[in-house]
Amino acid sequence: MGTSGPCRGGIAADNLRKTSGDTAYAVQAEAMAEALGSESTARRSSPPSVIADTVAKAVTARRPRTRYAVGFGARPLIFLRRALPDRAYDALVARAMGTPTGARR
Repeated sequence: MGTSGPCRGGIAADNLRKTSGDTAYAVQAEAMAEALGSESTARRSSPPSVIADTVAKAVTARRPRTRYAVGFGARPLIFLRRALPDRAYDALVARAMGTPTGARR
């Protein structure tokens, strides 16, 4: 049995398509998977070494912090999450990622 190569967006996009591709969230899942593989996401992504260094720091720390803000945009996103109401934050993230928000009924 053969397997296909990874889709644009890597493991995360492949898993998102696999787990949500046939659900009520299929449209949002596909949009997010596409966003994961976009050129702009690639430009904003931090190298794996940045994350690995922080994980190493956390596991060797005498008193590790509860959370670590790591990677491109982590601090501004944390600030916005705290500053904005839930719906405003969700709309901002959806717009930035190019995912449809859908209308509630």
